[in-house]
Amino acid sequence: GEIITENNYKTLETSVKRSYASVVWSHKIQEKQCDIYTRQYKLLETLNIIAASATSVGILSLIFTNQFWIKIISAILSFVTIFVSAYFKSFDLHQMTLSNKDTANKLLCIRDQLYLIILKIHMGCDSVNNLLTQYEDVLKELDKIYQSAPNTTNKAVKLARKALNVDKDNSFSEDEINAFLPDELRMEEKHE
Repeated sequence: GEIITENNYKTLETSVKRSYASVVWSHKIQEKQCDIYTRQYKLLETLNIIAASATSVGILSLIFTNQFWIKIISAILSFVTIFVSAYFKSFDLHQMTLSNKDTANKLLCIRDQLYLIILKIHMGCDSVNNLLTQYEDVLKELDKIYQSAPNTTNKAVKLARKALNVDKDNSFSEDEINAFLPDELRMEEKHE
């Protein structure tokens, strides 16, 4: 039979909480990397449209005038258009964005599963062995996600740190939680 001790629950809880914190970080980093790629994609796409349009205008104006500066500006804008097109072919920012978003969503599911295990530990509604088995299954799933996860940049890590530590992205006050719940499920206010 299983020997259940408070220490077993505490040991398991400590490990699950560490995994939970790690997943919160990883999720936020993937999310921020997705934001970075989305901004880059939109910026380059806009630049490409402007450069291509301006190049067309420059070439059209050369039909009516033979000014040297128009030729130079048209050549530069044409180069910008070619550069952005080549960049899009080399780095599929749209696909990279989708890949980071997909990983972030998978990590969100893992985070919720780990949270549920922590909740079950606190409620004592399952045996240590069953909870450990559930935890092991979640870790196997997590390992698969990490193996196929796209790379992230230092900028994404910095943005994630700011979001979690400064802006408190994953924290909610009782009032914020209560705003999402119907009256009968709202948290009771603590009176001092």
